[in-house]
Amino acid sequence: MANKIFLHVVHLGSDHNTIEPVKMQIHTLFVSLTAVLPLLTTTLAHLHRRHGSLTQRSDEVHRLLNRADPVSKNGKLTFTLTPNVTRVTINNPPINLLTAELISDLYDFMLSTVPSSSPQTTTPKVVIFSSANPDFFISHFDLKNLQSNTATTPLTQLVAIGRLLQNTTSTAFIAEINGRTFGGGQELASQMDMRFAGPYALISQYENSAGFVAQAGGQLSLGPIIGKARALEHLLAAKQIDSRTGTQLGLFNADYATAAILREKVDGLAKRIALFPQAALNDTKFSLAFLSPTARQLDEQITRFGPVGATSEAQAT
Repeated sequence: MANKIFLHVVHLGSDHNTIEPVKMQIHTLFVSLTAVLPLLTTTLAHLHRRHGSLTQRSDEVHRLLNRADPVSKNGKLTFTLTPNVTRVTINNPPINLLTAELISDLYDFMLSTVPSSSPQTTTPKVVIFSSANPDFFISHFDLKNLQSNTATTPLTQLVAIGRLLQNTTSTAFIAEINGRTFGGGQELASQMDMRFAGPYALISQYENSAGFVAQAGGQLSLGPIIGKARALEHLLAAKQIDSRTGTQLGLFNADYATAAILREKVDGLAKRIALFPQAALNDTKFSLAFLSPTARQLDEQITRFGPVGATSEAQAT
């Protein structure tokens, strides 16, 4: 390359005193470029890996700008948003009881994840549910909710949340559990796509001990996850499942030694899932939907909730 430039300079004049310095400068420049080029290539590759291509970054900005910010009307949820991942932190002291207010906020958020007919509106690829309370993930259904006289009762909304978790195929829902999760909380967790546990995770579907059945889909979901025999063992005996046992049963994808490692691993998985096209995520979830309870099965379980709870033995319990 330097020789070609030099030959071109020769045609401009024949003064030896002029050409020689120019030749030396071009040669020095060529050597410098040759030395710098590998470093420049490595730097550009590093920047691409770290920050992604300009097209990818532009797509992420577009997704964030065209996504409606979720709202917690009752202040029971807080949201951490990135272009493709939303972290939902549950905070309903003292035990994250499924009160009417918490259920309403969860219901409104889940509705916001349903894809819009507008192609400009985006939804998160991944949603992580976690808790601000280190001792509780989500507790049981508040029985005061049964006294509600509103048209849309908390029980109706709780059932709807479970169905949205299973039927919204464009988003992967992950439970990050590091505390007690009982009753209705376990029903919601078992209907999420994945569950990861910290050292203090403790799950129980205790309804049988109180003389009634779980009404929001938890019992029906547990069977396909851990198998009929083990589901019956834990449901009929109202047994508690710790993090290690839950992983061995397949209820948890994995369990981790600390809350910090749990969060790091869940965030890492969510970011990786978010790298890939949402259409593929949607089709993959849809193809596995046959493993979830059918709408008819869920409806039948709801109709059994009242009669079972009204028996004399259940009332005595």
